[in-house]
Amino acid sequence: MADCNHCSLQRIRSRAKQEKKKVTLRGDRGGTSVYVHPRNVKINRLSDAERERYRASWMMELSDHCCC
Repeated sequence: MADCNHCSLQRIRSRAKQEKKKVTLRGDRGGTSVYVHPRNVKINRLSDAERERYRASWMMELSDHCCC
C-alpha cells in the first residue's frame, strides 16, 4: 500500500533536510505542488518553466496527520 500524502511529504522533507535543501509548498492547479530546492532559490520568484525543475510532487490534498 502506498503512503498517504502526509507521510510522503514527511519523507520528502526528511530527504531535503539531509541534502540541506528547502521544501516549499505552493497552491497549484487545484492542489499543492511540492518543490525541493537550494535554500538560496526563491521559488515564488521563478517563472513556471524555471520552477518546474524543482517540483518533487503534486498532491491533491494534504492532511495535517497520517491517513495510512
